[in-house]
Amino acid sequence: MANRFITYGYCLDKGQLITSDNEAKVVRYIFNQYADGISLRTLVEKLNEDKVEYSEGKCEWNKRRISRILQNEKYIGADNHPAIISSEIFQKANQLIILKGYKKKPCAPEIEYLKKIVYCGQCGKLLHRRSMWDTREKWICHSDCKCKRYIADEDIIAAVLNAIEKIKENPQILSRDEEETSYFRTNEIMRYTNEISRITNSLNPSFNTGKKLIFECANLKFQACREKKGLAYTDRVLQLTKEQDIDNKIESDYLEKAVSKIVVDADGTITIRFINGSEIKDREENNAGTSEKNRNKNRRQSVTCKAK
Repeated sequence: MANRFITYGYCLDKGQLITSDNEAKVVRYIFNQYADGISLRTLVEKLNEDKVEYSEGKCEWNKRRISRILQNEKYIGADNHPAIISSEIFQKANQLIILKGYKKKPCAPEIEYLKKIVYCGQCGKLLHRRSMWDTREKWICHSDCKCKRYIADEDIIAAVLNAIEKIKENPQILSRDEEETSYFRTNEIMRYTNEISRITNSLNPSFNTGKKLIFECANLKFQACREKKGLAYTDRVLQLTKEQDIDNKIESDYLEKAVSKIVVDADGTITIRFINGSEIKDREENNAGTSEKNRNKNRRQSVTCKAK
C-alpha cells in the first residue's frame, strides 16, 4: 500500500475501510511481542531484518513508529475502524509503556551545569546536549558550522578529571606564561589627558572645565582597568583542586567555582579553561593519532543520568 494517509493495518476496498490482512498480522505481532516484554529496539531490528514493508517497497521501521502503533486506539475499533486487536492486549501493551516511562530522565547536577559552560571551538557558541538513550547522549553544535562530532558526558567529565590529575601532579601547570596587563590606555583617555594638559598650561585655565575633564578622564581610566586575577585566582583553583577527590565523577560545585569554560574542537580535543585563565587540553599537541586511544583507555562509565 503506497498511500500512508491510511493508518497502517488498513486499506480501502471500493471506498470502504477494511483491514489489510498482511499488515494486520504485523500489527498483532507488534502488540503480542511487546506485551510479552520484547523491547521496541528488538522489534525494530526484527521487522527491518525480515524486510517487513511499512509502505510499498520500504521498511523504515523505528521506535517512534512502533510506539505510535502501540498507542493508536483505532486498532481496537476507535473512529469507526475495524478492530484488529482486543482491548485486553491493547491495555496490557499500554500499561507497559507507562511502567517503562518514556520520560526524559533528569541529569546529575554536574551535567546540568556543564550545559552552561561547554562551547563549540569552531563557532564559539554553546553546545547542545541531546539525549539519545538512557545511558548515551551526545553534545552537538546547532549553528551553521555543522560541528556535530560525537562527544559524550563521560568524555567531558574525563577531560576535567584529567586536568585535575595534571594539576595535582604539577601545580605549576596553572602558572600563566605571560603577565596580565591590568590597564589599557585608550585613544579616548589620551585625548582627555591632552585636553587636561592644554587647559592646565593655559594662561587663564577654567576651573570648572578642568574639573569636569579630570573626573571624566578618571572614570574612563577606571573602566579601562582590568582585574589582575592571575595569582589570587590560581591559588583558588589550587585549593579547590586539592579538595577535589578523583572518584570517577566531578562535583558541580568544583565546576562552578574553578572552571570558567570548556571548549570542544572539531577534532574532538577538549580544553578546560580555569578561572585564572589557564587552559589544559585533554590531549597533547601533535598527538592526534593516539588521542582517541588514550581517551578510550581513560573513559569512565557514564553514571551522569539518574532516574529519580
